[in-house]
Amino acid sequence: MTLGVSASPAAAPRTLNFTVGRAGQEIAVQPGDRLRFTLNTTAGTGYTWRALEVDPAYLTLIEKRTVSVAPATGPGRTPVVGGPGPATVYTYQVVAPLKRGSLSLTTPVYFAELPPGRAATVQVQLVQFNLVAR
Repeated sequence: MTLGVSASPAAAPRTLNFTVGRAGQEIAVQPGDRLRFTLNTTAGTGYTWRALEVDPAYLTLIEKRTVSVAPATGPGRTPVVGGPGPATVYTYQVVAPLKRGSLSLTTPVYFAELPPGRAATVQVQLVQFNLVAR
């Protein structure tokens, strides 16, 4: 007698792309998925994006880089203050399922847009994405 166990195949890992405009949403993920967050800044302001701590039990930072955004004034021209500036791109890999036993977990990913300098009190823009089990 042969006993067979049938398991549904896991969905293939994906690369998912997100921008600030998509903040606040829930993102269904599974181990192996890559998450690419592209965070644009305004040229000439000195503001930069920083990732706040993520739970290393579920996410690993694969890459952080800065990419140029073509100036709105045209190729080869100087960027205008207030126009599109560089973008910071964070790429993470999901390394474990967002589950504990039979419970599904939600883990947040936060980014803060920080002004230049080190003032005692500053206003920052904070964006959040919520990762949930797929």
